[in-house]
Amino acid sequence: MPHPTRPPVTQRVRASRDRARPGRHSGSRRIRNAQRRPLTHRPRDSALDVVRRWLTTPHDFDWIFVHHSTRSIHGIIRLVFAGAVLLNATVSMLMLASPNGPSGTPAIVYVFLVLALQIAAMIWVLTGPTPDTKAQFLGFLIFGDVGIASVILLDTPTSALIGTFLFAINGALCTFFLSPRVLLAHLAFTNAVIVLIGTLAYVQNLWGPWDAIAAVLVASGASSGVPVFASIAWSLVSTDAKASDLDSLTGVRNRRGLQNSVEDLWETALATTSPVVVVMIDIDRFKSVNDRFGHDQGDTVIVLVATRLAELFDGHGVLARTGGEEFVAVLTDVDGDVESVVARVTETVHDRQDTIPVTASVGVAVLTPDSSLWSSGPGAIDRATRGADSMMYRAKAAGGHRLLSTFL
Repeated sequence: MPHPTRPPVTQRVRASRDRARPGRHSGSRRIRNAQRRPLTHRPRDSALDVVRRWLTTPHDFDWIFVHHSTRSIHGIIRLVFAGAVLLNATVSMLMLASPNGPSGTPAIVYVFLVLALQIAAMIWVLTGPTPDTKAQFLGFLIFGDVGIASVILLDTPTSALIGTFLFAINGALCTFFLSPRVLLAHLAFTNAVIVLIGTLAYVQNLWGPWDAIAAVLVASGASSGVPVFASIAWSLVSTDAKASDLDSLTGVRNRRGLQNSVEDLWETALATTSPVVVVMIDIDRFKSVNDRFGHDQGDTVIVLVATRLAELFDGHGVLARTGGEEFVAVLTDVDGDVESVVARVTETVHDRQDTIPVTASVGVAVLTPDSSLWSSGPGAIDRATRGADSMMYRAKAAGGHRLLSTFL
């Protein structure tokens, strides 16, 4: 068996956790009858199916924002936030200077107040920590929507309609970082403001009825069409990107999933000064299972083993399938109970009551904060992976169905 690089991850793998399981391996009764997935592609979804899935699929802000491919643009996100606030503040200042802008002391004082808040928000975005929570993004959206609407409504309707295009910036924020339902709420608010402006223009005899309707449709389409289409496309791409990190048979991480999260794991270990434990698991004599029972039953065994291991390691780290019958678990011992968890690996894999009982050879490598490898950074995890691999081969050479460990 080759020794490829196996960098690991920290995100939790949740496999069937919310299903009722009366016994330790009761899930095997359901899983052992699983069928191999067909090789043909499923039929293409209709447009209605795509929209329905867009609306109902849970939004995963953490995955989008902390995903390895978006980390490099966190600084750009900060600048975009600041630029959006600066643009709104500039509009507020221009309105104050315009002869058609807000008149009367209360209106002028209010615009000055909004301008002060916008400047404060811009300073906070530029000097404070990068916004990294869903609540912060949602707060920025509400601040932007309410601020834009309340300021432009103080201007003449014809000028205010032009100001509604500022809502497109907030629509982009929803598209990439907030859920479709939040986007729809934003668009409902935006279009309500647009309709109100069109109505005011008609009532004040600035436009005729057809002019008002045309202006409302143009502003509504410009503010709503692109964000909705982009959000649907982004949702589809995100779903495919998530799936590319998972093993299609078992649902646990694949090798790509491990490689994409090394930094997360290492940061967790450093922040908590917790040992990193790498566990290599290889099903013993798996070729004979395929030869005797067929590949469909072999796949069933792999799914069953993956489900049991995922439940065992849940909350401690990540499990990945890195080969046909080979799994890698990378754990951080934050709570001090990983040793007892790892000790149960062999008994978790093996159950005599299974239709096809199997055993596993297990290799464990423990990387502690006082190790000489600790200072080498995430590369130390690669070294631990090779150490666990070596222990696993020794366990297999000794007859299998056992666990051997080493400290680095």
